[in-house]
Amino acid sequence: MLEPYYLGLLAQFILAVSIVPYTISIFRGTVKPNRISWFIWSVIGFAFWLITPSTADQVTRMLTLIFWINPMTIFVLTLFKGEYIKPDTLEKFSLLVGLTAIVVWLIFKNSSGVLPTVIAIAADFCALLPTLRFVITAPDEETPLVWICFFLGSFIGVFGIEHYTLESMLLPVYMTIGSSLVVFPLINYRIRMRIPIRHWII
Repeated sequence: MLEPYYLGLLAQFILAVSIVPYTISIFRGTVKPNRISWFIWSVIGFAFWLITPSTADQVTRMLTLIFWINPMTIFVLTLFKGEYIKPDTLEKFSLLVGLTAIVVWLIFKNSSGVLPTVIAIAADFCALLPTLRFVITAPDEETPLVWICFFLGSFIGVFGIEHYTLESMLLPVYMTIGSSLVVFPLINYRIRMRIPIRHWII
């Protein structure tokens, strides 16, 4: 069995390369990422990167960097590729609550216990809501590969934790569950429509 350190490296690699086919899909116009979701995710990732202590292990520091760089890259791409659609009520609500949760999280980030992590998860879930609605209503307009990679990377990352505590486990476990909620309707649709696996990539 691989040691936690190497599992962490594997999780980093999977999460890092997942952006490549997704970027190609964006330029090809085969996917149209939700701009609100990716904006909040990029802000959350940046906040994670900022507050990661210098004493954290290398795997943790690299994962927080990936969680910032990937969403930020996709958000920037949405500014130049794709159509602008005025945010609806759900997206406005998600943006408002998500950004509020981030501010509260930054205020309490140095507090003990699970409060900062719970607030971060609340912010991330607000970003997830518009994307969940999108993949459920239009599964043909999103490619599953990036979400499969995100699920696998997050799942493996759970086993890459060197010191298991409630605080260290909450976020990767949530990320695993959250990404699986996106993956299921995308794969289910393609199985029902008998879409070849080669078309799941980009």
